Amino acid sequence: MSNARYLELARQQKKTEGMLEIAALPRLQEALCELGVSDTQALAGVSVAYQLQGLPARYFGDTQLPMLGLAVQTDLPLVCQRCFAAMPQAIDVQFEFAICDEPPEALLEDEDVDWLESDAESTFESLVEDELLMALPIAVMHEQACAPLQKTAGEKPNPFAALKNLKLDK
Repeated sequence: MSNARYLELARQQKKTEGMLEIAALPRLQEALCELGVSDTQALAGVSVAYQLQGLPARYFGDTQLPMLGLAVQTDLPLVCQRCFAAMPQAIDVQFEFAICDEPPEALLEDEDVDWLESDAESTFESLVEDELLMALPIAVMHEQACAPLQKTAGEKPNPFAALKNLKLDK
């Protein structure tokens, strides 16, 4: 989908939705491998549901811009970096984009809205992939299941504690 198509969707406030397979998202596949996902069968089963919706135009300062909403849902077969056990993670994220050539200052200050260049050529797959890459956790770790591993670290007896009980005869 080209950015001209994004602009048309935004202005007409239309909706498109579908599914993407992991094969269409090579950078995401590579990032998952770097995070320790080595189960090729689990990777091959990853699919991404998306909905792209044109939204009412919004003012940023004095400039009115066409808007798009993107929702992405998937289940990723992540691996805990602490215990190396499988840690599937559901991702359900929403993004808003303003479409413009040069973003106004008010748009740059808005942390909830990103922007797409109206004249640039980008694929829809790369837009979905970019947002999924940003949604990946920095450190993949269980919060509860790895707690025993976390509590036992550093609880070794001090090897010098036995020396405290020794008495020197003079």
